[in-house]
Order: sequence, then C-alpha cells, then structure tokens
Amino acid sequence: MALNTSSTQDGGFEQFGLNLYNVVRESSSSNIFLSPASIALAMAMCTAGAKHGTLEQMLKALNSKSIDELNKASKGVMQVILSADSGNFIKLKLANRLFAQKDYKINVEYQSLLEKSYSAGIEEVDFNNNGPLVVKDINKWVEDQTNKLIKDLLSQNDVNSDTRLILVNCIYFKGTWMKQFKPDDTIKDTPFYLEDKSTAGKVNMMYQKQTYSYTNDKNLNAQVIHIPYKNAESNGHQFVFTVILPAEGVSLSDVEKKLSDENTQKNVFDKSNRTRQEVNLFLPKFKMEFKFIVNDALKQLGMEDAFNGQKADFTGIVTKENNDGNLYISKVIHKAFIEVNEEGSEAAAATAVVMMRCCAVVRSQIIEFKCDRPFLFMIREDERGITLFTGKFATPPTAS
Repeated sequence: MALNTSSTQDGGFEQFGLNLYNVVRESSSSNIFLSPASIALAMAMCTAGAKHGTLEQMLKALNSKSIDELNKASKGVMQVILSADSGNFIKLKLANRLFAQKDYKINVEYQSLLEKSYSAGIEEVDFNNNGPLVVKDINKWVEDQTNKLIKDLLSQNDVNSDTRLILVNCIYFKGTWMKQFKPDDTIKDTPFYLEDKSTAGKVNMMYQKQTYSYTNDKNLNAQVIHIPYKNAESNGHQFVFTVILPAEGVSLSDVEKKLSDENTQKNVFDKSNRTRQEVNLFLPKFKMEFKFIVNDALKQLGMEDAFNGQKADFTGIVTKENNDGNLYISKVIHKAFIEVNEEGSEAAAATAVVMMRCCAVVRSQIIEFKCDRPFLFMIREDERGITLFTGKFATPPTAS
C-alpha cells in the first residue's frame, strides 16, 4: 500500500502507488508484492516523451500537473534513494536505462532529459537482428543491478523486429533490523490462519519483545507497527518495515478498502498518532516473488492512448519524420522479490516499459502483535513518507 504522507512533490507518486495497488488487489486474492516507486519512475521516463492527449492521460494517472512537476517528483524520490545508502546499515541502489534500436533517431532533447533528470544511460542494441541476445543482455543488466534477485525479467516473446525502445528501472534494498531477531527464538511450524479460521499451512515465526512505534487504530480495526532498520544517523533517513495487522475477525479486504481513502492513509501513518509501546512481536520469516503485466492496471488508471498503436503520441521521443511507424507501449512488465528473516530484509524490483512501432514511549501492558493471519506490509522511508515496496501476505508463499 503506497503511503501519501509526504507534503512534498513526490506525494503524487505516493497517490499513484496507492491507486495502482488498489487496482491490483481487486484482481488478486493471493499474495502481492510490488514496488510502486519502480513502476512510477519507469512510467515517468516514458511520460516525459508523450504529447497531447497521451501526455494528459499519463500525467493524470501519475497525479502530476505537468512534465516539470513530474520530473521534479522523480528527482526527489531518486535523491532519497541515492543518498540513503549507508554502507553496512542500508544498501539501496537505483538504476535507469534506455535500450534503443540502433539508428533509431531519438530526439536529442529527450535523451538529455533522461540523462539529467533520471540519470538514465542510453544503450544502442539491435532488436531487429539480435533480439534473443538483447533480451539476454537486458536480463543480465537487471540481475547485476538487483544483486541477482530479479532474474528473467524479459522473455523472448516480449521483443520482436518492431521493438524500438525498452525503458528499465531497477531498485534494490537491503536493511538490517535495528534490533535483530534471535534465530533460537524463531518458532517453527506455526499455523497461519485464514479469515475463516482454517489453516493455510505453517510458517517459521520469528519472535522478540521490544519497544516499537505502534498504533492501535480503532477506525481501521487494525494494529500498525513500524519496525526500524539500522541507519547511519548522518544521512537524515529512517527506513522502516511497516506491518498492518487486522484485528481478529476483521477481513484484510475491509482494511484495504479503508486504506484506499487518502485521509485515512494520512491519519494511519501520521507520526503524532503513534506511541512507543512494548510489544511481543511475532513476524513470519518468508520469501515472496511477484511478477505481473501492468498494462491493464495502468489502463484502468486512465493511461489508455499510450497502449493504442493508432492513438499514442510519443513524438517527444521521436518525431514523426524520423519514425517508421507510430510508437506506442506494447507491454509494461514488473517483477519484485523480498526475503524477510532474523537479520533484516532484502528486496528488489524491476520494471520494463517495452515500446514498439505500430505495424500499420508510553508504558502500559505488553502488546501482542502476532502475524498469524493475513496482513499488509511495506518498506518505507519514514521521514519523507516514500514507499519503496508494498505487499500483501495472504498465505504462506514458500517454505521459510
């Protein structure tokens, strides 16, 4: 769930992430894990080359009023990510790249914008004659940017002789808990319960008693906890793993629906509503991977013309005179991975936008926070309210 807690320009990105998650969850009752920041940045790079109606639709979906505002929001998010890497504590990496068909005459102004606003390098490739090799090389680049967590982002079927551009964003995160869980305290084979009280398998449940930033939200009917990662104090960032656990008897979908309201989001994550509480925390140890085609979700958010070979207008990327067929988005592919264990969390995501030519402390009793039923989780930068990753733990994904 993306969190719209920032008053800065990147708030539009947060609202986009919230809207995107709501569309995705409506079509999936199972586990979800994605990076709204990665998808937003990839689509922002594409939007920077859109014109007229295509541009208007994409800006509206991304909750931006202009290209200038969108580029500034992108820069703000990227600056947080690029400045937050603190060596031994937080490892955070972001990379953008444009893979373009060689001899395809991309506008110089667009190339300059990608380089200045998105630090996106441009690499010429040959989709026409060496498509399989290009797919292999792009996948290798993605693996290198994500510490090998994201493999095979593209398949051979994703490109053909009409492919002209692929815009790719990668985000990688690795954080160590401020207070690590002790492996000896992990409870193996703990039942995980569905909303009907039936069991959906077993998890290895990590446990520790610590003081955490905590909210018991009566309006949401859920407990909210923010588990901090170790961080270098000098860089001004604080990353947290936020968990939203519905009260027993309350469905996760009901909580998700309430969180879709922007004001509810602000209240839930407002720091003034939190207290420091001693908590008996039970959190599953897990790995989760999620891959999906984002086309339909983006269309539902209003980006329709961009996917239509007859209507798309990306003349900001390549002029009609230099284009051998109208440029449009054929596919947006997103893949994300997370592992949560006693030491901390490691997560990565990659988004590829494939573009083709159209062929024709308050002391009280100790609180129990036991994640033995479906819950929501996010990895967030807590000072600016930027959501890097968001997910839904509906059933145990793999053996932990």
